[in-house]
Amino acid sequence: MRLSNPLIAYYERADAGRPGRLPALAQALRVTTDELLGVNSLPEGPGPKTARLLKRLQQVEALPRPISVQSSKVVDALLATRSRTKAAS
Repeated sequence: MRLSNPLIAYYERADAGRPGRLPALAQALRVTTDELLGVNSLPEGPGPKTARLLKRLQQVEALPRPISVQSSKVVDALLATRSRTKAAS
């Protein structure tokens, strides 16, 4: 799956000064950060769970920009909640 340059730029701007999201995303997708960034190839044939997630990401990417940005913010909030829950336990 290839992400569009505008979507990559959005995440680069959004993540500036907020390290830690990329490793969390890579962990959720069960890939390395290098694989996520395209430095190394992803393993052949993603599992069914990953394939469903990739399909959803493609659908979100195809949404109008304001909705796509809001969707990204929802995902960010969910990841932040998950991080706080893990830290508390």
